[in-house]
Amino acid sequence: MTRRLKILLLLAVLLKPAVLFAQTGPLRLKVMTFNVRMSGELTLYDVVPFANLIRQYNPDLIALQEVDYKVARSNQIDFATLLAAELGMYPVFGKAITTGSGEYGPAILSKYPFQATRTELLPRPEGTKEQRAVVIAEVVLPSGQKVRFASTHLDHSTNAVRTAMVNALNAFLLKGDMPTVLGGDFNAKPDESSISSGMQQWKQICNNNPTYPNNPTSKIDYLFGYPKAACKTLSTSVITLTNISDHCPIIAEIEFQ
Repeated sequence: MTRRLKILLLLAVLLKPAVLFAQTGPLRLKVMTFNVRMSGELTLYDVVPFANLIRQYNPDLIALQEVDYKVARSNQIDFATLLAAELGMYPVFGKAITTGSGEYGPAILSKYPFQATRTELLPRPEGTKEQRAVVIAEVVLPSGQKVRFASTHLDHSTNAVRTAMVNALNAFLLKGDMPTVLGGDFNAKPDESSISSGMQQWKQICNNNPTYPNNPTSKIDYLFGYPKAACKTLSTSVITLTNISDHCPIIAEIEFQ
């Protein structure tokens, strides 16, 4: 055995425990959810104010709602891609409906590359005002660990409609033991059964401080983690008075054991 080969084998042995620890140790993330009000209606569809705000908090993953893709009202911009470019992140958009010659739905921004993405349409029981969707991404972290991240926006009609949508979200996302985070505008208060019962398998990783409108009085935006027993909230806050949307973003630092 040559001296060079011996050195390489020794390095492999010495480095192996560190690599294993990185892959199997606690998974920590900073996550955000933000309804951006029709892709920045209040900023005249300029993504820069959103980038400036988000950059202050440096999230790893962002769930966005009310995102336009080539819609006439927002000057046919690709909001998620433009915002991702400002932040140096990866975007994925999920179509819920066709509108104004373009598309509208939730989106995800990630610091890290996607292994897989998909969009699932949520059910439309009687009384539903608008087709809704969830966009889901599997993200590979620098440690080699993987996390499932999803963004959704539930209908504003009735609790029964939102409960049907929550049941579908659970069917899509409560699979296996991959760490999973779901963020979104649920259009539901914490004591509504779609939240209190429908989301009981999840760990709520945000507080119940109000999130709507800009000077908030009502709690309707959320971040959830799964598996519930493995997920811990390290810090969380609602960012109020941004003046760029009628919703307040939520930021949270979390850990999966």
